Amino acid sequence: MTTPHKIAIFNNTPYINGIDICLSELLSYQQQAKRALKLKNNVSKQMRVGNYLSKIKGRGMEFAEVRHYQAGDDIRNIDWAVTARTGKAHTKLFQEEKERSVFILLDLSDSMIFGSQFVFKSVQACHLSALLSWQAKQRGDRIGGLIFNQEYASELKPTGRHLGLMRFLHQSEILCQKDAFKTHSTKQSLFIQLKRLTRLVQTGSQVHLISDFSQLDDACIKLISQIKRHNQVDAWHISDPLEAQLPANLSHKKIQINSLYGSTFFDKKNSRKNYKKQALQRHEKIVNTLMQHGIAYYSLCASLPLMEQFHAHPNQR
Repeated sequence: MTTPHKIAIFNNTPYINGIDICLSELLSYQQQAKRALKLKNNVSKQMRVGNYLSKIKGRGMEFAEVRHYQAGDDIRNIDWAVTARTGKAHTKLFQEEKERSVFILLDLSDSMIFGSQFVFKSVQACHLSALLSWQAKQRGDRIGGLIFNQEYASELKPTGRHLGLMRFLHQSEILCQKDAFKTHSTKQSLFIQLKRLTRLVQTGSQVHLISDFSQLDDACIKLISQIKRHNQVDAWHISDPLEAQLPANLSHKKIQINSLYGSTFFDKKNSRKNYKKQALQRHEKIVNTLMQHGIAYYSLCASLPLMEQFHAHPNQR
């Protein structure tokens, strides 16, 4: 017999303990998704586009038929298989989909299993993905994506109605359980998942990337840019205050910081300033890199309940 979870309620949203996820937490966002939401404070406010989560433009395109290539046709739509078989150039024709595909890349890897004040970054990421999933369902869109922790990954092809939503929420719950954290595996990475996403995503889709982007490098950016050529891509950066600066009331002269990359020591007198400076540089590099490639950037913190970081308005539909 399992012990019932103790659930704390913030803005009508339950949090069980800030470490694990239970399905009731994710289901609670059904009501929140009915409102238009705008981020309150964002460091990249002047660079962001698409402030309202509920307003997403455009629809995807699905294959309709193949015909002979004509002058003016987009060469990217040439059907090379038919062209090779017939000896004459053929191009693919597409028609607008009635439902759009929404893909969510949810990062629950090692660096996300951290939180200093309220919840783990991984928990906040699951809450955000639930909100985005419910909003997609509200619009009648299909929901799919990739969810991964350090050891496992779950690939979900876009599915409509209630099925796509529930599959995504269930997999989020499974891969965010603390038992999944007991590993030092490096089987999964942001690069590997982005590579998979390039094969999974459909032209004209909405793509949400939810991560702390600690693994973001040139190879990842190349893949994200490739995805953005034919899709709308939003990056959701999940952070924790301790990543930005060390607390002022340190009890020891030196603090040992351990990570996957080794150990180091911070001197209480001199290192707080350097730590903050280096953290700011890392953050600015992530923001600038994403924005330079035309990726809409949003910043959320794990130290506050998710809905407290949004202005909410009645949904105009």
